[in-house]
Amino acid sequence: MDWSRLSGGVKSTVLFIGLSFVLLVYLRPCALLAQTKLGTKKELSEAEMSHMSSDQLARYIFKNHGCETCHTMGANGKLGFNERGTQIGKGFQGCISLLTSMNVIAQVRPANRTPDEKVEAAKFSEFGCTTCHQVIPGKMGLTAYGARLKSMHMACTDVEKILSSQER
Repeated sequence: MDWSRLSGGVKSTVLFIGLSFVLLVYLRPCALLAQTKLGTKKELSEAEMSHMSSDQLARYIFKNHGCETCHTMGANGKLGFNERGTQIGKGFQGCISLLTSMNVIAQVRPANRTPDEKVEAAKFSEFGCTTCHQVIPGKMGLTAYGARLKSMHMACTDVEKILSSQER
């Protein structure tokens, strides 16, 4: 290609497309590898979910979607706390209470939220709730993944109930 014949705008466009391609082809796999090494959660497909028992699915969710960062699987029907969970849990009302709070907070525009509401919304994201739940302007909804889990009768409370009822 004879670059001298092209106008400045065309050259810029060609360079932009070329650079975009390079970034997509070469850097995207590096970013995905970095995410995997950091423990990015893998969302199960419907086919994968359909081959799992309720117990297996509950354990998968617990281990891969953030629960394990604060909780331990305790004995006698109770989930315990690891060191991080003990620290974060000081003054925290619990995961189900957080979801209940977000149902109310979701009705308030982010710019109009109180400082406490902003803290709760940040916890909601930090604790991994956004894997399944999403704020749709004015209300709470489910992500596509959350909807698949719901279709398998696997809500947050179900994960806790199933894990708590298992023999240790």
